[in-house]
Amino acid sequence: RIRAILRRAAAREQKEEDQEFWMDDLRIIPSELRAYRENEEITLSPRDVKVLRLLYDRKSKVVDRNTLADEVWGVDYYPESRALDQHISQLRKRIERDTAQPRIIRTVHGAGYRFDG
Repeated sequence: RIRAILRRAAAREQKEEDQEFWMDDLRIIPSELRAYRENEEITLSPRDVKVLRLLYDRKSKVVDRNTLADEVWGVDYYPESRALDQHISQLRKRIERDTAQPRIIRTVHGAGYRFDG
């Protein structure tokens, strides 16, 4: 019984993760690993989708670097690595209209990142 309940819960959670969502004017479709803005298609990696989904799910809240690292890269990730910052920078270049004034992934200095919605 417990295994059946866990299986159903995992299936329900998977369906929620695959549902499309909007961040500003960007429509993200996790199951396709794509995002769309007007007539533009943006290809995303599974890691990109995880970052965006985490920020979307915690809208208006700061997501600290350790949480991002644990949720997206896994617990074996070394937080002193610049891989997280580099990944966010590259993702911003693809999804933001103006990287100098990001509207989707905002930096909260000394704390982490936030999506304000």
